[in-house]
Amino acid sequence: MEAPRGILFHEYTIDKDGIVKDANCIIPTAQNLKIIEEDLRGFVPSILSKPKAEIVRNIETLVRAYDPCISCSTHIMDVKFA
Repeated sequence: MEAPRGILFHEYTIDKDGIVKDANCIIPTAQNLKIIEEDLRGFVPSILSKPKAEIVRNIETLVRAYDPCISCSTHIMDVKFA
């Protein structure tokens, strides 16, 4: 599944010599985290009757739908069954 990640917001402070003194980057991953968590809270109860491997795959698919880089680059979650 492919999905656009979002907008990269960035701002820089540059001194009179053209040297970057400060940078602030707000990456799409950070912007997506809140809605990913909210959607997982609503989604997981609807799939609890499925086999564990399918539950994990469905959760990973939802996360990748928002941000295909997040699940590979940060290992955002460790699914545990209680």
